[in-house]
Amino acid sequence: MQFNSGDIFAEHYQLEKKLGTGSFGEVWLARNTLADVEVAIKFYGLLDDNGIKDFREEFKLAYKLHHPNLLHLNHFDVFERCPFLIMPYCSNGSSATLIGKMSEKQIWHFIRDVSCGLMFLHSQNPPIIHQDIKPDNILIGDDGKFIISDFGISRKLEHTFRKSTNKVESSGTLAYMGPEHFSEKPFIAGTSDIWSLGMSIYELLTGHILWEGMGGCVQLNGARIPDLDNGYSPQLDQFLHACLSLNTWDRPTAQQAYNYANSMLRQEVNHPHSPSAVHASTPPLPPAPSRLQKRIRLSNINKRMAGWIILSILFLFMLIKGVSAFFGSIEEERRYNACRTTEDFLHFLNHYPASSHAEFVKQKIRILTEDSIKKEIQKNKVIAPISVDTIETEQPKTEEIVAKHPSWSRPKPKVEIVSPAPDTKKVKREEEEHMFLNCQTITDYEKYLRQYPKGKFAYKAKRAIQQIESGMMESHPAQEIHVKKSTRVSFSL
Repeated sequence: MQFNSGDIFAEHYQLEKKLGTGSFGEVWLARNTLADVEVAIKFYGLLDDNGIKDFREEFKLAYKLHHPNLLHLNHFDVFERCPFLIMPYCSNGSSATLIGKMSEKQIWHFIRDVSCGLMFLHSQNPPIIHQDIKPDNILIGDDGKFIISDFGISRKLEHTFRKSTNKVESSGTLAYMGPEHFSEKPFIAGTSDIWSLGMSIYELLTGHILWEGMGGCVQLNGARIPDLDNGYSPQLDQFLHACLSLNTWDRPTAQQAYNYANSMLRQEVNHPHSPSAVHASTPPLPPAPSRLQKRIRLSNINKRMAGWIILSILFLFMLIKGVSAFFGSIEEERRYNACRTTEDFLHFLNHYPASSHAEFVKQKIRILTEDSIKKEIQKNKVIAPISVDTIETEQPKTEEIVAKHPSWSRPKPKVEIVSPAPDTKKVKREEEEHMFLNCQTITDYEKYLRQYPKGKFAYKAKRAIQQIESGMMESHPAQEIHVKKSTRVSFSL
């Protein structure tokens, strides 16, 4: 939307003059004709219903933030699909009006107020990172305090505004963006605002921006931070270098910056005419990283990378071992199911002595061996014929002996041996198990099923019959198969 001075916006806001242009809209001085007060209005681009809903949620979060160094948002509204915010008007303008005119004492006040506001934003859950700290966004209140404005817009809402305004640049202003914004994988932290604060300090003191306004991308290529003039204390120069450190973890936090600025201001009050005493009693900032520290940090990174590589190798080794064990178990099961004769079972037992089927295989070998021995005995056994004459000639001798010794003819008393009653259930189980283990053909398994239709091995017997029939079908795919009863199968208990 295009705005001009004198326009009436949203029925009772009369626009007076443009105060500035932000990342996603314009800021105008306007008069509320109903309340007859001057306010600042920030207009944003046109949004759809989802964008307006997201903006409303962001405003609710920012509206709850109350801090002396944060510009409070008074009102939110939407006019013709254009969302806008009503904020207090700061007649003193922004700190940009003080560029090149600030003394060291004023700059410590600036550092204290801005870092105090950032400390409050960074302490929120989740932390609020401003990402656009610069002199234009630091206003001067009526009491002389520095106030942070233009905060509380999340990355999700930034993406919505960029789509609506066809902007492709990232949030923030290039000159005040730290080097982490330009890395391959940007990691924005709370100390990213501290880098922007350091660049703002340099601009306010010297009147110009470092590296022709190219920001931290030049620092990634090894650009050096120049020292301040001799008119400023070494503590201020040291603090500025710490804020503009290349790595986010080497910069002071907002809390550390606030405490340091407070200590400098207290010493200035106690010793207004003794700069040496002020500087001597000021707590030092963390020193800039040395080459040794950088090497140590790099070695720690290398150690972590080596640890991850070792863990990856171990994981790959365990994965390969698990896969080989899985396929080994499949091969073991295939060989077990292919066993038919005693030689097959012996060969399987030699290759897999610790198999889960070892006990059954041993039992099967014993049964097959006993059966073969029985068949050999029956084959070689010779039954001697008994003649009737021999039996008749022997009978008279017996009668003579009985006649000579009549006492022998007396019947001997019968001695009954009482044996304990057998466990019928156990006997039946053993008979059923023995019958199933002796099954080798379809006829044997069918006979077992007729005798034990609900037996312990009924399911395995049916499965054995199916395996025999499917094996015959595979061996003769083009012919009509008649199931042979002589086919053998072995099955696990």
